[in-house]
Amino acid sequence: MKRKQERERTTSPFHPDIMAAWNKGFEAGAKRQNELDTKIMLEWLGKLEEIPGIGEKTAWKIREHFLEFMMEGRERNE
Repeated sequence: MKRKQERERTTSPFHPDIMAAWNKGFEAGAKRQNELDTKIMLEWLGKLEEIPGIGEKTAWKIREHFLEFMMEGRERNE
C-alpha cells in the first residue's frame, strides 16, 4: 500500500508542464550548441591556409563548398 502511495505522488515525466519546461531547456541547449559549433567551424575555415599543402585558392574552394552545403541544408529544412 505504501508503494502505491509513493507512485501516485511521483510526477509523471509526461506531465505537460514538465515536458514544456524540458522542451524549452532542450531547445535552448540545442541553440547554444549550434552557436558554438558554428563559431568553431568559422574559426577552422579561417585557418585553412595554415594547413600544409592548402593555399589561398584551395582554401576558398573549401569555404565555398562548405557554404553551398550549408545553404542546401537550410533549404531542405525549410
